[in-house]
Formats: sequence, C-alpha cells, structure tokens
Amino acid sequence: MALLLARPPIAVLHPYWTLWEHTAGPTFRTDRLDLARRLAGELSDTVEPIVVAETASIEDGRQLGAELAAQRVDAILVIQTMAVPSAYTLALTDQLPTVPIVLWALHETGLVGGDFDHGGITTQGATVGAPMLTAMFARTRRPFELVLGRMDDPVTLGRVREALRVATVASGIRRARLGRIGPKIEGYLHVDVPDDELRAGLGIESVAVDPDEVVDAYRAVSAGRLTELEAEVRAGWDFEEDVVAGESLERSLRAALALEDVVGRHGLDGGAFNCHVPQFRFGDTIGIAPCWGLGRLTSMGMPFTCTGDILTAVAMLLTKRLGAAALYHEIEAIDYATGEVVIANSGEHDTAWMGPALAAGERPRLRRNGWFCGKDARCGVCAVMEPPAGPASLVGFAPHPDARGGFRFVVARGELTQRRFPETGTANGAFRFRDGTVEEAWARWAAAGVNHHSSATPGDVSGAVSAVARLLGVEAVIV
Repeated sequence: MALLLARPPIAVLHPYWTLWEHTAGPTFRTDRLDLARRLAGELSDTVEPIVVAETASIEDGRQLGAELAAQRVDAILVIQTMAVPSAYTLALTDQLPTVPIVLWALHETGLVGGDFDHGGITTQGATVGAPMLTAMFARTRRPFELVLGRMDDPVTLGRVREALRVATVASGIRRARLGRIGPKIEGYLHVDVPDDELRAGLGIESVAVDPDEVVDAYRAVSAGRLTELEAEVRAGWDFEEDVVAGESLERSLRAALALEDVVGRHGLDGGAFNCHVPQFRFGDTIGIAPCWGLGRLTSMGMPFTCTGDILTAVAMLLTKRLGAAALYHEIEAIDYATGEVVIANSGEHDTAWMGPALAAGERPRLRRNGWFCGKDARCGVCAVMEPPAGPASLVGFAPHPDARGGFRFVVARGELTQRRFPETGTANGAFRFRDGTVEEAWARWAAAGVNHHSSATPGDVSGAVSAVARLLGVEAVIV
C-alpha cells in the first residue's frame, strides 16, 4: 500500500528583494531567513520542512525549483513579508505545477505607530508583496491558499497549519492509486468514469486487478494468519449471531486477508470492488460477498467501494485522508415527519464511523450479512455499528461538463441524530440536512450530479473539502 508519511514533506520559501533593504538595517536579510527557519521549526510538528530557503533572484528560483522537482514535495509554503518581484517565486513554482501553494502574508507585530517610516514599509510589506504573487497565480489559474496574519498569533498559526494540511492531502490525492477489482455492475454507468479522464482531472492512477488474483491470494492465506486475525476480531468485536455457522466467519476473514495482500502487492490507496462476479459471490472458492474485508481496508485507511464505484472511491479517499470517516452508503429512505434520512449499505463499514464511542469502549458488532443469507449458498459476515449524534457530512464525487476541471466534489452539511436502525444489519445512522427541508436539500444533492453512493462522516468537512478541491483544480459544491 502507498506510504503515508506522518509528516508530509514541504518546502518553505522566503522571497527577498535587495532594492529597499537599506531602509531596514544591516541584519535585515539574515533576520528574514532566520524568521523563516523559526517558523518552519514551529510547523514541524505536522509537516517536514525539507528545505528552508530564500529566493532573491530569478536564478535563485530556477535553481531551487530544479532541486525540488527531483524530490517529493507535498506543498510549498511561501512566507511573504515584503515586496518582491513575482518572477523570483514563479521561477520556482512554475517548475512544480501540481504542487499546492500556501501563501502566508506575514506580519511580525501588526502594530503601526506614529513613527512609521520607510523601514516600516519595507519590513511590514506583506500586503504589498503578496498581491504581486496572487495577481499572477490568479492570471495563470494556479490554485493557492492565502493566509494573512501575525506570526505569533495562535489563530493565524492554526490557519497556516490547516492550509498546509489540506494542501498535503491534495498532493496525496494526485499521487493516489485506486484499484479496480472486477468490472462495475453491468449497466451501472453512473458509478464509472474513464481512467484517462480521472488521471487528467486529478492525477489519480487506476489499476486493473484481475479478480482471479484475489482467489489465488485467498487460497494462499496461511492458517496462522487466519487464527491471528480471528483472535483480534474476537477481542474487539461483539458477535450478535452464530457468525461461525456455515463458515461465515472463516471465509470473511480469509477474504479480508487476501484483499489486504492484493492491495499491498499493487500499492493501492483504495479502490472499487465488485463482488457480484463468479470469482467472489458466485464461486466455490470464496463463495461470499467479502463486505467485511472491504470495511477492514477502509478502516485501515484504504477505502473501498463495491459495485465498481470508482467515483465514490475518490470521495471516500478524500474524507479518509482528511482524518474523517469514509462510510460507503446509500440514502435508503426518508422520514418526512422528522426530516431524517436513513444511512445504511450492503455490509461495508469504517470503524471511524463510531467516532468517540469507539474510544469510549463501545464495540462494533458482527452479524451474518442478511442481504445474502438465504439467497446465496453461503454468506459472509458484516459490521453493525452506529455513530454518535453531532455534525456530519455526506461527500460525493462526480464528473460534470460544467465543472472546473471536469469534476466536482459535492458536500451535504447536516447532523447525525440519535436514531439508530440496527435491523438494517449494517453500519447505519440517521442524517438530517442542515440547509433547507429534506425535500429541498435532497433534490439539490441529487441534481448536483452525485450517484446513489457517497462517503458519510461525522463532522463538518465542507471547508476542508472545498479547499482540497480548489488546490486540485476542480469544483466543490455545497448543498
């Protein structure tokens, strides 16, 4: 599976201009680079500044840009404190056209007294220097995040950290490899998009995986690994029924380990699966819908959909990378009296759906998957779990001819209520749209172009999703 660094690598850049330095004192230039180094150190709890440098000429920018282009950089933090010709910075950023930019228009004190002079104009020139860059970024359609504020203001530092967080998430999306294990369900045009369009729009690489490879991996799972995983599940899950009957548990665990092996072999960050093929549900070797295994991968940070839904896999990858949950789901029904909609699915899960309840000791439950028991010769197990009440979001992803970059993320803001629907037999919850009646909000949601699946998560992620979309050069629609 793709490596997720604990601290994504970034470059910290301080543009400098010698023209007015005589107004600011003999140590001004040294002080500015020291300032950049100090701030890089403060931010190193969440990112890894692999370089802290000054660009004082076009040649500086070209040289540093070439060096950075040869290594992985997830974001560029430009600390703008003074007026500097935009070409100095553009000489660097133009060589890294897909790397997200965070521009911090920084003031040291933010205080102006009656003695404000030429030196003050030079040293407090963030509001002069930043528009020199933003004008060119806007003109060339280069996405960026802009923060204005004082260097020692905790609120400002928090905004810079958040901007860097979403920037590095956007970089991770661009590098993502999503597997396609089996074809989409026949006729499910609405869950699919051509691989070349996805690559051109977001940089995501689609990887075709032959379902027979999963069957081979299933056969190769050792008894020792199977015993180890079963012990882990028995220690952390409650069994609601006789999930061992008919080999339900054993087949589900073996399939989960097989999927983990295949995902690791191909270096996948997530993907789209379809169990309704001879190698899975309808075969003798696996013989089940491995929904629990897909949920296990999602809980581990590699979100997977079913039915071949590559579009919702992108939405789930984003919410998961933002540190939220990624519950693959449908809006199953509407309670018009309360304005709530029922969230459930066919057996997939994400343990993060339980939020603080999991940390507080509430356990997910295992149940035989009722969608397939009685219909298929065998049936696997699936998760039953509910989220705590509180703010929540539904996030979809769709191609759209009118959208910037040809794609859009769609976010519905709302809340999870205290209602539960355990007899759906899967992960479940009740969601209420925040903006308007359920009739109005659901209509806007569907009209935005999402399909019948999306990623559900506790928490309002609309701001972060919008920021990532901007940096990816696509659209975000809040309904």
